[in-house]
Amino acid sequence: MADDLDDLDDFDDDLDLTLYADSDELSTEVLAQLIEVIEVGLRVNGIFHLALTGGTLGTELNQGLVERCNAHPELFQGLHIWWSDERFVERDSAEQNSAPVSSFLKHPTITVHYLKATNEASTIDEAVADYNAQLGETFMDLTILGLGPDGHVASLFPGAAQIDRLEKVIAITDSPKPPAVRATFTMSMINASTLIWIIAAGAAKAEAVTKIIEGDLSIPASYVRAVDHTRLIVDTDAFFTE
Repeated sequence: MADDLDDLDDFDDDLDLTLYADSDELSTEVLAQLIEVIEVGLRVNGIFHLALTGGTLGTELNQGLVERCNAHPELFQGLHIWWSDERFVERDSAEQNSAPVSSFLKHPTITVHYLKATNEASTIDEAVADYNAQLGETFMDLTILGLGPDGHVASLFPGAAQIDRLEKVIAITDSPKPPAVRATFTMSMINASTLIWIIAAGAAKAEAVTKIIEGDLSIPASYVRAVDHTRLIVDTDAFFTE
């Protein structure tokens, strides 16, 4: 059972915290909530722009979404899928955040927007320019972000100088996590999303979660704020307060 902990001392009123018992419960519940949000958005507007993420939780969520889309394709016409960051590797590489979708999604009326791979673009700058062109004037209805133990989101890492960039997508050529070359939404692009969900599970994420709760601006994750509603969704191992 989830606990809403919005009244914690020192917790930002603009950021909702939901706590789950473990990563399995978190994954199951977030997937169910994601499906509901997409279905409502499509019924109301006929189109829904969703930015997915990588990592362990992100991959589980992506796989669950693909399974639901394949089982009930009629429910997802008008869905557009993007990624808040992507690795600049070959198209068939398992390192791509998009791999669970590109390999298994069978629904042709869902529009999937990929960063060009190394065998499709000669440089990361070319791939980023193409991704920016695909976006055009589009912003996300929902952006889902993983949380690194160091407090990074997408491919915006602590100590880097990208936090104030105003473009939608930029190239990263020196990521501290391999592969070094990748593309990422900027914080400006992330925060233009109507909804943002930050998901985190495991004790390794506890320090970063605490910094978000305390408003510690030494980590990029603390800068995340959606236009309408921002959620921090964690399991008990990732939840740490002093």
